[in-house]
Amino acid sequence: MPDTLQEYPRKAEYIQRAAVAGLLVNILLTALKGIAGVHAGSRALVADAVHSFSDLTTDIVVIVGARFWCRPPDETHPMGHKGIETVVSLFIGLMLVVTGIGIAVDSLRSFGSHSSSIRPDLFAVVTAAISLVSKEILFRWTLKKAGKTGSGALAANAWHHRSDGLSSIPVLVAVVAPLISRSLVFLDSIGGAVVSIFIVNAGWKVLQPVIGEVTNSAPPVEVVNKMMSAAEGVTGVISIHRFRARMQGGGIYVDLHLQVSGDNTVYQGYSIGKEVEETIMRSDSSVRDVIARIEPFSPCGDADKCKDS
Repeated sequence: MPDTLQEYPRKAEYIQRAAVAGLLVNILLTALKGIAGVHAGSRALVADAVHSFSDLTTDIVVIVGARFWCRPPDETHPMGHKGIETVVSLFIGLMLVVTGIGIAVDSLRSFGSHSSSIRPDLFAVVTAAISLVSKEILFRWTLKKAGKTGSGALAANAWHHRSDGLSSIPVLVAVVAPLISRSLVFLDSIGGAVVSIFIVNAGWKVLQPVIGEVTNSAPPVEVVNKMMSAAEGVTGVISIHRFRARMQGGGIYVDLHLQVSGDNTVYQGYSIGKEVEETIMRSDSSVRDVIARIEPFSPCGDADKCKDS
């Protein structure tokens, strides 16, 4: 359902608070990982610091972007400003993929060439462990906030936190290995490469729904079926056809043709159509707008293609 005018600034503030919390955590982790990575000579930990820095920049993008996409509809954007959120999500996804590929290339190039520079370091181990725990907590908390606001960009940022947390697992292995044996230092380059896989995967998860929105893809089949069932249950509806739903700007837009008895008055037909629109809006919180065209019942199922006999 569309937000009321009073809810727009409240939602923006809610999203921004969640992003600010992530920003503060990422500032701390970027500094810790960077210092620990340089001190231990660990390419994997330095790569993880870069990942946390990319998290930090996307936090800033969400904080700034929320001020714009949470604005109510106006003359220049009659359908609202949610498309800005799609652009922000696209930026986050692309940034993750590019960052991941860059780290992978750097790690593979360095394989076997910097083993002497790696120094066993307990501080590096503790830093990787802190990153793993803190980012998992931040992921769950941010994703919960995203669910309450319906913000795709905030959800994308949550998955960015999760990828940063999961990438700390191979990093933890890479920094623990030299403490066990110097012969295991090669795991540092492997750890950096594995981190890149987590990052690219997280980026793809962010990009998938964005690509669906940009190309006006249909919502999942189960969502479409739920909306159609809700509409068919409205009293006075004989049949429904040309049901089209598309994802756009973080929401779902629906248009359909519904057939009612030709004996209905214009007002009765209007009332049935209005009830169908409101019923579909209530069936899923992602639905932003519904347009129902009223037709007199035709035996062939489409008043535009046949005439009543």
